[in-house]
Amino acid sequence: MTSAAALSGRRVLELADEKGLYCGKLLADMGADVIKIERPGGDPTRNIPPFWGDTPHPERGLFFLYTNTSKRAVTLDVTTAEGQALFRRLAQTADLVIETFEPGTMDGWGIGYQALNENNPGLVFTSITGFGQTGPHKAFKSSDLVANALAGGMYVTGVPEDPPVVLVGSQAHIMASTCAAVSSMIALFHSTLRGEGQQVDISVEEVNLAVTHIAGVGRWLEDRLIPKRIGSALIAAVPSGAYPCKDGLVYLIVNRPLHWKALAQWIYEVTGNDIVLDPMFEGPTANRQPVRDLLDVYISDLTARFTVDEMYHEGQRRHLAVTPVNTATGVVQDPHLAARNYFVAVDHPGVGTLRYPGAPYRHAGTPWAITRPAPRVGQHNEEIFCGELGLSTETVGELRQRGII
Repeated sequence: MTSAAALSGRRVLELADEKGLYCGKLLADMGADVIKIERPGGDPTRNIPPFWGDTPHPERGLFFLYTNTSKRAVTLDVTTAEGQALFRRLAQTADLVIETFEPGTMDGWGIGYQALNENNPGLVFTSITGFGQTGPHKAFKSSDLVANALAGGMYVTGVPEDPPVVLVGSQAHIMASTCAAVSSMIALFHSTLRGEGQQVDISVEEVNLAVTHIAGVGRWLEDRLIPKRIGSALIAAVPSGAYPCKDGLVYLIVNRPLHWKALAQWIYEVTGNDIVLDPMFEGPTANRQPVRDLLDVYISDLTARFTVDEMYHEGQRRHLAVTPVNTATGVVQDPHLAARNYFVAVDHPGVGTLRYPGAPYRHAGTPWAITRPAPRVGQHNEEIFCGELGLSTETVGELRQRGII
């Protein structure tokens, strides 16, 4: 028997750009009442392409639609005195604030952590910035591209004769949002036990240095290897990379001595190549570094004899890390994801029913669910300002005319 969602009863105020939208989504889909606060007219992230139907419109941006599920939304200009006063009233009802302004911005408006903590001592205040709240780089400009480059992800992506390539998607910001969500829940747990709020300081750069350790100093400390670009392969794993099959590509990676022995035995069984059984190739990955190109030839001779599906399943049976290199269509049609009911249908007024990636985790007792589509601009202004804060409809109308909401 399931119970209420994990974060039922928790209220979150979100003042976030693309660095923090996914953080709010994770919490909202776990049952928190996440109120997205946008500038009057709507948040700029609504205009991030691509758009459903290739029609640019602030209600059709797929990035926004995905990262704002299960949230409510109000418009509010927090740069004004009236907007700040309303935000302070909302903050008195909240458990958590998520914000992505430059360090010191909200303090300057009188709605930073210290100011809000006076009237709500248990409030958790999570700040997501490029380089954190303190230190010599705190005022530096950042972006998903900058974070991926400085953290090392782009340094090891691509072929050596070409410039670095951009990592697909918004991986740096997604990782920062994920870390922010986890850290916020830890702080909320502490607040529940002790009644003490705190500010959670998330640096996008620091998070990505941690999650891309294979691209930087971590690899040197572990194996004395300096990562570099070598196409689809990893410098720290030999063999590794994308290999051609009859109908596509599979990605294969060998890290441990027993994995190599299993792969070598497979190559021998299928191709008759007994050179791969030579003990000189056994042991840690460093032993195979000088013969990487030769081993790639032997492996390609194996993979070329199978379809992607055959290679994938036989590799799994032999306990080898082999996975299909899927197209977007392949992912959507993947039978395993279908069997797990991974994709979920969400009905968007004015857009239609869209299929979304589903739960990133499954709780045994507290269900995950997309409870509502991404909100329209100012969709819940009256519901929250009038119904919950007690403002009159006349006051809300006046504030709207003056550009405050």
